[in-house]
Amino acid sequence: MSISNDEDDTERQAFLPRDTRIEEKTPPETDSANWTHYKHHLRLFLEIFMAVVILILSIRSIYDKDKDMNGRSPVPIFPLKTYTFNENSKYMNESIFSSSDATLKTLHNWIELSAGSSPSRRQQNRKQDDAIGLSEPYSIEAHWTTEPVYMMSVFHQLHCLSYLVQAYQSAFAGTALTQELAHHSSHCFDYLRQSIMCAADTTLEGKTESGPGWGSTHQCKDYDALLKWANEHSVTAWRANMIDTAIL
Repeated sequence: MSISNDEDDTERQAFLPRDTRIEEKTPPETDSANWTHYKHHLRLFLEIFMAVVILILSIRSIYDKDKDMNGRSPVPIFPLKTYTFNENSKYMNESIFSSSDATLKTLHNWIELSAGSSPSRRQQNRKQDDAIGLSEPYSIEAHWTTEPVYMMSVFHQLHCLSYLVQAYQSAFAGTALTQELAHHSSHCFDYLRQSIMCAADTTLEGKTESGPGWGSTHQCKDYDALLKWANEHSVTAWRANMIDTAIL
């Protein structure tokens, strides 16, 4: 039996390996454009995201810095307020040194500039105090208990300045200098020197009709807010029944 050439070729083709390769198709131009567009937007998104992260970290760094600057004290950071420095005869005037009585009665007006009670208090927690670097508190007797208290520097500064005014009047009147007066005055002068340098008011002053130093605006802590906080954290009131020559 003979087999035709066509059948023979067909049988051979059945046993030959087939070419299973798939032709690589070049992506259409539209797909390539879409991919480029996608990469562009992805990069833009990442750049915006990184910028937002950097901005947030910068703001947090500024906040943490302010927090660290006040980290050694449980006293809050008070808002700033604009004050204009002007002469105020209620607290200081040229006749204050005319007599001891005039000095004391003028300095008596300073009492309202200080807290209306004993030094500010906070609950004593030695471990927490040590962690933020606070020194050991003072102790005073109040309400039949011993209370740990701290004095805010601003009130210490006012006391020192008031003391120096009184000491100056004594010297002006010819009162002999005592060791206690010399020691206390020396302490107050140096304490106020360091306090001024610590606050370091950088307001630029120029000529005004009011005279040197007067008429200039300063950015200061809101003193009303400060007094409010100090009075809310007081131990015991001390202004009751005061004579008109009592001073800080």
